[in-house]
Amino acid sequence: MAKAMPYVLCPQDLVTTQEARRDGFLAIALRRDVESTPYIDQGKALWAQLNATTKCCGDVLKMPELQSELLLAAGYSVKAQGNMDDDDKTRLLEEFIKRVIGPVGRKYVDEIVYRYLLALGEQLGGRMRNAIGVMAREKLSQKVAAQLRLRHLPFAVCGGKGEWIDGLECSVADVSAAKAIKWANGEYVRMLVHNVNVPGVSKNVDFVVFNKFSNALDAKSLAPILADQKNYVVMGELKGGIDPAGADEHWKTARAALDRIRATFKKVYIAFVGAAIEKAMAEEIYTQLQSGLLDYAANLTDDNQVLSFCDWLVNQ
Repeated sequence: MAKAMPYVLCPQDLVTTQEARRDGFLAIALRRDVESTPYIDQGKALWAQLNATTKCCGDVLKMPELQSELLLAAGYSVKAQGNMDDDDKTRLLEEFIKRVIGPVGRKYVDEIVYRYLLALGEQLGGRMRNAIGVMAREKLSQKVAAQLRLRHLPFAVCGGKGEWIDGLECSVADVSAAKAIKWANGEYVRMLVHNVNVPGVSKNVDFVVFNKFSNALDAKSLAPILADQKNYVVMGELKGGIDPAGADEHWKTARAALDRIRATFKKVYIAFVGAAIEKAMAEEIYTQLQSGLLDYAANLTDDNQVLSFCDWLVNQ
């Protein structure tokens, strides 16, 4: 176990508290509200368009510019539509209008929009799964930046457009959107990169710290760094989901990924940071810390643990 883990002295310290779980659910609900706004606006726009330009449900078949939206309302995803030809789309819409929309009479606009919003709800669900992972990356990046500033270490963040921004000039938004953070500590340099496709591990690793800098994060620029195992300092899994019902599944996924790392790399620090950690899971993580299978672990909902982890991270 890492020597400097002052906030993880027993398995219970890793368990997500009821208060942290509640705060986590609230944070996700607020993020969902933001992410859902464009979808709700699309539904309103469709409602306004249909009311302004149609007088009966049959008129919607004369609106090719809305064909994709109408097919979504009929239950055909964008991906499914990509496998249809124009004739397929026309026939399916005709059947949808005849069998499903026609029977509701004058309420046809509401019926179409309700079904359209249901389809957008599925898209929102997928977007939120990605957003939860993004929220976890944002928090980790912010805490790493906080430690770097506290230690007066020069650093830069790689923004959404791939440009490096000096740590003294970057905003909170720049840090939150960071794909990577690089810094110098005395005689050595470090670069934290999120979501790295590591050769030999098969799947992306949530975060990796390298002892080399890269001017860009494209595959070609990173290839020489990724190819040499001596360039890897820390590798870890980051799970932002807060729902206790999914905690075991998140840990199983992370554990499998960490096992692949251990099988491929002999000399690298391995870490796990997760938001939903239940009792049995905490006991297993703590056992791995004691045995040396894990070098560091932290509960993402505990600021003290995350800051302690980031302090350890920037000093490796």
